[in-house]
Amino acid sequence: MMSIRKSALLLAVTVAFAACADDAAPAGDAGLDLAVRDLAGSGDAAVDLAADPNDILGTLSGSCGVLAPLLHDPSPSLVNNALAFVSGEAYVRGSLSPDGQRLYDIPNAGGSSTESEVMSFEVLHFCDGARLLKSETEISYAAPTDGGGNSITDILVAFGGDKIGVSVTRAYKPTVAGMTDLEVYDLLVKKLVGIRQSSSRVLPADRWVKQILHVFVATAATEQAIARVLPTIDAATRADTIVLVTRTTGGGFIYCDPDPALGSECPLR
Repeated sequence: MMSIRKSALLLAVTVAFAACADDAAPAGDAGLDLAVRDLAGSGDAAVDLAADPNDILGTLSGSCGVLAPLLHDPSPSLVNNALAFVSGEAYVRGSLSPDGQRLYDIPNAGGSSTESEVMSFEVLHFCDGARLLKSETEISYAAPTDGGGNSITDILVAFGGDKIGVSVTRAYKPTVAGMTDLEVYDLLVKKLVGIRQSSSRVLPADRWVKQILHVFVATAATEQAIARVLPTIDAATRADTIVLVTRTTGGGFIYCDPDPALGSECPLR
């Protein structure tokens, strides 16, 4: 499995290119009625990209660069990767890509989700070359009809020539027991229904070809719960949404407020 992170010394970018060339074998599980893609690569490369705007804060491992082929696939998809943070790293404006910095600066529509939305973009930018088009307050929608919901999408990005809507959530509960399967189910259904609502209302100028539901989780148990629960949601609700699950380590700043230092988790109740 490939792992790319910042280091103190500049290494040749060709090292990363050679390692990436062998990373490309998606694996599926028809029993889940989902296209489950995982990166089945080998080797490990460390490349210093500290001055490179395409770098990412933290260390990303698992599936990376696999979303573009799924954009025009009519089936729902589940993709998993991981993002690890260590002591000494900092979530600051200068640690982000140029578009990530722009998103960092733009007030969101409310709540405490700025960190997760920014890091969602950074993952998509790092792995799939996503470009930021609009934040959640900039996307244009028609008014809800017939009492329909007024859900909005968090980010509008571009993969090449395709516009993609990205809805971001955190499947997290600050207790030792964590989230139950029922809680995970309710969260996924709520977000997937919201995706359908925002997709039906977005105006032509911002219309996307597909949406990604990006779910951040802090434990393997929650990641496994999503894999169990997602196939039980009815097909109409899942539609053709790509569900991207990123498991964090040392990423408590994504979930709780005030932000703990990178390398730390949220305190549990």
